Amino acid sequence: MSNEQITQETVPVEQATTETAQPTTTPAATPAAQPTSSWKDSISEQYRKDPNIEKFTEADALAKSYINAVKMIGQDKIAVPTNNSTQEAWDEAYTKLGRPESPDKYSFDVKSEVVNMDENAIKSFAEQSHKLGLNNKQAEGILDFYKNNMEGSAQQAKIDTETAQSQAEQELRQEWGRDFDGKVKQAGALAKANINPEILDMTLSNGIRLGDHPEIIKGFAKIANMMSEDKIVATESENVNTIADIETEISTITNDTDGPYWNKQHPDHDKVVQQVYTLREMLNADK
Repeated sequence: MSNEQITQETVPVEQATTETAQPTTTPAATPAAQPTSSWKDSISEQYRKDPNIEKFTEADALAKSYINAVKMIGQDKIAVPTNNSTQEAWDEAYTKLGRPESPDKYSFDVKSEVVNMDENAIKSFAEQSHKLGLNNKQAEGILDFYKNNMEGSAQQAKIDTETAQSQAEQELRQEWGRDFDGKVKQAGALAKANINPEILDMTLSNGIRLGDHPEIIKGFAKIANMMSEDKIVATESENVNTIADIETEISTITNDTDGPYWNKQHPDHDKVVQQVYTLREMLNADK
């Protein structure tokens, strides 16, 4: 065996590798947190720690407060009285807040076309307003509030009255039918001749006017019918339902010169005079 052959057999052959070594990566260090800056850092610590500055969290809020403070410079200041303050202190505050010098200096514009604004009541209100320290705007606002309430109540009362009158009329029309107009006129004339109109205008709790209540109207209509039937004072006629009958009745009574109408000493004089007056009212109601 030759030396060349021995060498070839005994010398090992290295095999080349294709793998590449990977570099090692080191994590980057996290930067340290920086302290949060504030607009207060731009001013000295002497002012920064002042309680009047510490309460502001934004520079705009401080600027707004400063501007408002500057605007107040030179303006009148009002010391707010307490329960222990003197009347002079209260009067001084009231004056600065706009209270007039005296009650008659108030200027109220509270005219109303719906309700009557009593002048004496307004005068008393002005005196009380002055005592309470109200300025003109405050006092007029309260007065206007009550005026509006009064107007609302009056308007509602009017609606209630009209509703009640309509219901009363409907009730009487159903009961009297064709005789409705004549009976209502006779009842109205009799009531007007014998009762104070202020009594008839009284308003009942249900909103209806006393003179419009169905029972009142029926009552006077019944009395008028009794008079026409000669049940109160003796007359020669039997019925007084037409204009001609009424005129005849009046003439019969007044032409009897010896009758009670002209004789003041007669026990029926007042009744007959009243009867003639009522008949004339009924005659006018039919015209």
